[in-house]
Amino acid sequence: MAEQRVSARYALALLNTAKPENLVDAVFNDLVFVEQHITASKDFKNLVKSPVITHWQKKNIFKEMFESNLHKLTLNFFMLLIDKRRESLLYDIIKQYNKLYNELNNLLEVSITSANDLSEDVKNLISQKLTEITNKKIISKYSIDKSLKGGVQINIDGWVYDASIAGMLDKLHKSLVEGSK
Repeated sequence: MAEQRVSARYALALLNTAKPENLVDAVFNDLVFVEQHITASKDFKNLVKSPVITHWQKKNIFKEMFESNLHKLTLNFFMLLIDKRRESLLYDIIKQYNKLYNELNNLLEVSITSANDLSEDVKNLISQKLTEITNKKIISKYSIDKSLKGGVQINIDGWVYDASIAGMLDKLHKSLVEGSK
């Protein structure tokens, strides 16, 4: 929990540094780029978290990998993290920055899981209804889970709306079991 607070503070500091220079979007795009590297490469993830690799080696690797692809502010932020021995928090800081960015731009990330692939009309209808309810622009991430049998599950920031057949069957089963006691 303490790591999450530290990550949130670093993310807020980065956002507050980027705002006056109108670099909030550029930093966001840089962080998305780096996050893709972290999730795609186990070696890079291990490098970031490794206490064996010295901080100057990490700085050199980061410069070599990202100097031509990232804005100077973002790269300097990474160098600061490495100097402060906080590079292991990089992934969490990126997540916290994404949350702050979404709040700033009135965006809401929503995970929608269905048993089958949804048509574009249904996807648009779900996004439209969620926009009406939340008054935010919806960023939908869709996935398929055959175990749902039908219907959808909508996950909004840890809150789950379960309109799946599997969820309904589970509720029915629980009520029948409790009713027979």
